[in-house]
Amino acid sequence: MTKLNSSLFTWSRWRAGSIADFGIPCRKDFIIASKEVLKKYAVGYCKGESVPCRPKSDRIAVMFFYEGKHFWNHVLIEEFKEME
Repeated sequence: MTKLNSSLFTWSRWRAGSIADFGIPCRKDFIIASKEVLKKYAVGYCKGESVPCRPKSDRIAVMFFYEGKHFWNHVLIEEFKEME
């Protein structure tokens, strides 16, 4: 997965969608079980503490492209490792 510039992780993209749009509840077991779907739509990532909005030091921000729009969500580091 490509590392992206943190400036791409904006409020508008955070609000544009979520992992729930793929029919996956935002819970660790479901995320890991659905990693192939998430890999399909993931376009890149950034360290969670580097994003300008909602920075989280214990997470990875993952950017997705789905149905013509970009959006991003934080995932746990171990969830991200499963998605790589």
